Amino acid sequence: MTVSKHSKSTLADVAAAAGVSRSTASRALNDSPRISESTKKRIRAVARQINFVPNAQGRALAVGRSETIAMLVTEPPGELFSDPTYGAFLGGITEQLAESAYLPILLQASSDHERERVLRHLARRSVDAVIDISPYKGSELLDTLRDLRIPTVLCGQLEGHPYRDVFSTVYSDDVEGAGLAADAMRRRGRRNLVAILGPRDNPAVVDRLLGYRGVLGDEALPDDRVVYTGWGASDGFLAMRHLLDRVDAIDGLLAGSDRIASGAIEAMRERGISVPRDVSVVGFDDHPIAQSVSPKLTTVRQPLRHEGRVAAQTALQMIDGAEPSTIVLHMALIERASL
Repeated sequence: MTVSKHSKSTLADVAAAAGVSRSTASRALNDSPRISESTKKRIRAVARQINFVPNAQGRALAVGRSETIAMLVTEPPGELFSDPTYGAFLGGITEQLAESAYLPILLQASSDHERERVLRHLARRSVDAVIDISPYKGSELLDTLRDLRIPTVLCGQLEGHPYRDVFSTVYSDDVEGAGLAADAMRRRGRRNLVAILGPRDNPAVVDRLLGYRGVLGDEALPDDRVVYTGWGASDGFLAMRHLLDRVDAIDGLLAGSDRIASGAIEAMRERGISVPRDVSVVGFDDHPIAQSVSPKLTTVRQPLRHEGRVAAQTALQMIDGAEPSTIVLHMALIERASL
């Protein structure tokens, strides 16, 4: 059989040229253990000779998998690319998947249009698993993933664990981490504390406040000494200015992120307040900014990249039939000059 090198060869062409059935040709090209190595080698050589290019959808049907795992992001693109937390998650996921046959793809779902597009994509079952790196937003997507029974891993816990035994969950213990930060303040002898946290409805924020108060007591960190804001340096700067204007005595700041802490330190420097002589500061995350800010920042280290790797490993296990699981990772206090 002769096929023009300019025409598009089909699987049927490969089968005819090799003198085998279409099913045998398909199995050989998909490395089925049911086909001998010598037959695979011969059929692959025929496929190369007639310029056959396998169809990805056809291959997915043959092996029952697309060999793709979606990284679902419901945060706005600006936050995704400015917050190092997400970069660490994504880096860990892609590192782990690089050791497998699976290709990671990014599904952005922060707007209504994007969510509708993602819903259509999921309904086609075009991915084998989903890793949601911001599961506290876009609950309708989680309901769809549950209904479609797509293996799903959440990077972060949801209040009440509404998807327990449905999805796997991988998260770092925010209550534990915040407790480490509060204990460091107590050991330092700081008593007049304030906290600048991220968005009020973020589950990590809720847990961090629980962790602070679990060590210090509610009376040591009352509501009027807690500010909810964004995660960025400018948010920390403005929030600290606000606190300095209305709170008489401050000798310690518990910051919900290293970026918040860096902005707050700048606001204090503007007022002539020295860190750590006058005010001790403890951040959260241990991103690179913690070592570039002056003074270098005492902070709570989250194993974010490791969390991404564990999430990817868990997704691969679920694809192979593993039951949903919950994995809790520990945090550590990294002491530097700001305490």
